Order: sequence, then structure tokens, then C-alpha cells
Amino acid sequence: MQDTFTPTLDSWPSWPVIARPVLLLTLLVLPGATWLAALGNPVTYFRFDLPPGQTAYILVKLAGLYLFVLLWLQVMFALLKGDPRARNLLPDWTVRKHRLLGIATLLVAWAHFLLFFTAVSLRKDAIGYDLLLPQFSNGIYFVAVSLGWFALAGLNVVALTGLLRMRTGGIWSLAHRLSLGVFCVGLVHAQMIGSEAKTTLWFALQLGLAAAVLVALFRRLSR
Repeated sequence: MQDTFTPTLDSWPSWPVIARPVLLLTLLVLPGATWLAALGNPVTYFRFDLPPGQTAYILVKLAGLYLFVLLWLQVMFALLKGDPRARNLLPDWTVRKHRLLGIATLLVAWAHFLLFFTAVSLRKDAIGYDLLLPQFSNGIYFVAVSLGWFALAGLNVVALTGLLRMRTGGIWSLAHRLSLGVFCVGLVHAQMIGSEAKTTLWFALQLGLAAAVLVALFRRLSR
């Protein structure tokens, strides 16, 4: 009789092996799915004439959704570095992964801003100089936009101090931790100005990710 194999608990993959790719896949799929759900049929936007800048506005939203996820991953990697329990959810942290994720986050952030700048300029048929500096006296819309400006500026500081930290360490290592503040400002910015951020699914996701950051911060401070 041919031998048969009976699975045992030890023969099945441990739950972190399954949880890590499921979490990452969910984070990669949900922004695009949220964007498509709000957008409707994307083919429509290529079959009919659109107002000036509308295509750029649409892409701004997609970049913003993915930017939030990338920022969250970067903050979580930094907070849970060296935490043995973090291996249950996040891939193993390495300096190379941290740098690559940081570069991707910065590029998406600049794409988000430049697309928005382009969309506003096309819509007004004039260069949007008013977006180049923050302003808090022209209504809630500009307050929200200015918060996004500060988040982008902070992210550039984080990237620059990351380069300096590799050479000198010291104060640059402390300044590099501004990424947590960038995430918080970005969260407020998204809730104030992002239409997709107000949908039930994406709001719940943002709330859950923000709660995860708080837990990770508590664990970091308690170590």
C-alpha cells in the first residue's frame, strides 16, 4: 500500500508566514481598489472631454492613497525595528529595504504634489504660485493644502537627514525621526481634503493603521 501523508500542525506554515504577505498584498490592493470604486469606469475619462486638469486631479488621488500606505510602512518599520514580535506581521527589516522604501515614498510624495500643482494650474489657466508656500488665511481648503505642503517639506527633511545620518549620526539621527510627525500631518491632511479618505472602507483602514502606529510607538517607548 502506498504511504500517505497526514498533515500535522508542525507541517503547516506558521501564521506569520501567511500573515505577512496577506497584509502587504492588502495594503497594495486597497488604495487602487478604493480609487477605482470612487472613480467608476476609468474608460469614461478617455472617451469624453474633461475639464482642464481633471486627469491630473484623478491621478493626484491615486498617488495620495498609495503615499499614505508607504508612509505607514516606513514609520512601522522604524518603530518596530528590533522588536521580535514585529516579525509576525512585517518582513524582516534591513537598511536596504528601509532606503528603498524611503526613496519610493519620496518619489510618490513629489508625484502627488506635482500632479496637484499641474491640475490646479491647468484648471485656473495660470501657474499656481499660491501652492508653492503655505497659507492659513484663505479658508479650510488652503489650510488642508498647506498641511500637505508641510508634510512634503518634512519628508524631504527626513530623506536628507537619512543621508547625513549615514555619514555623521548624532543630531541627524534624531531629526530623521520626524517621519512620525510627517505621518500624523499627512493623516490630518488626507482627512481634510481627500474625498476617498471619507469613505467608510478607507476611513476604517486609516483608523486601523493609525492605531497600529500608536501601539508600535508604545512598544518602542517601553523597550
